Amino acid sequence: MTPTFKPASRISRNPARTLIEGMAHDAVRSGFELEPSQRQAAERLAAFGAQVTGRRRALPRKSPRSLYLHGPVGRGKTWLMDSFYGRLDARKRRVHFHDFFRKLHSGTHGPEAGNGTAIQQSVDALLDGVEVLFFDEFHVHDIGDGMFISRLLRTAAQRRVLLVVTSNYAPDDLLPNPLWHDHFLPTIEAIKEMMDLVEINGASDFRRYPVSDTGPGHGAFRSGRIVSPGTPRQLGRLGLFRPPPSQSRVLNPTTQPIVVKNSDPELLWVGFEELCSGLTSTADFLALAETHKTWVIDDVPVPAEGDAASAPAWQRFSNVVDVLYDQDITLFLIGEGPLDWDIDASDSVLPVDLARIASRLSLLGRSDADTSMESEEAAGS
Repeated sequence: MTPTFKPASRISRNPARTLIEGMAHDAVRSGFELEPSQRQAAERLAAFGAQVTGRRRALPRKSPRSLYLHGPVGRGKTWLMDSFYGRLDARKRRVHFHDFFRKLHSGTHGPEAGNGTAIQQSVDALLDGVEVLFFDEFHVHDIGDGMFISRLLRTAAQRRVLLVVTSNYAPDDLLPNPLWHDHFLPTIEAIKEMMDLVEINGASDFRRYPVSDTGPGHGAFRSGRIVSPGTPRQLGRLGLFRPPPSQSRVLNPTTQPIVVKNSDPELLWVGFEELCSGLTSTADFLALAETHKTWVIDDVPVPAEGDAASAPAWQRFSNVVDVLYDQDITLFLIGEGPLDWDIDASDSVLPVDLARIASRLSLLGRSDADTSMESEEAAGS
């Protein structure tokens, strides 16, 4: 794993100002202006960046503090981090929560697995050669993952690797399960001790408003669509044709076989039940995303009608959306409908991160029966 390093062409007299102006420029190119909380976060990132580059030229009186960007979904946390990442002159590495745990788990299946050595080696490999680790979509819902996070934070502190983290959760809200939350409190306190907390809490979910694709973004993911009920005519307009049974095959992305309806070098067509109702894991989704740049998931059930038995499948679906969004994979969802994720999660079995998933899926266009009929009538008039 090789860290990214972008050499500077010249040393700016005011690196913080250069960074903030660069992020503001990226925002304009993407079709918006930084709102007040985004601007404050950008200024904090710029000051952090100036400290990082400055400590290589002189010994500072104290090391910069890591940053923890948090706030509601769609407020621009990841966008700001990615803009800053692209402009920071430092040895750096960016990881997403799911990809981090895939790499961590894949490194713990050797002869030393189980004794802690393999876990430490995986953490060491992640931090090797970097000054700053960028960690996107930081969240903890499992006490086992919490233990890995604790090891990462401890090792980063020992090696003086700085962190820039984004999360939909304030530190005190991590691992919300009351059965395990108290066990994670020491790590929460360590986060608050190591990092400055920066809240981005603007009024708007920016994912729900179209912007230009000229800056950091997810153009391929945005080109996907939610299709309901999924008639042949609807699918045909999108260049999609249901594969015949003869094209079905079994894939083994990691250790769990998955029956798919079609799989070619670009397109993966799979049913919701086959993808999400078995024993598949995020590692499977990440492996499939490396090969297939367009996904079609059909037979998606109505979200509002989920029962307790379907809760694990919906959590896996949430992980699928996270992976495809982060990897910028085109996604088509097909179901009888209504396929609406803007519902009250407290009254359903859908994941606790439902707001993030609804926000991401709002980027996709919609092809509904009514809108399709209106289009046909307009075309024929």
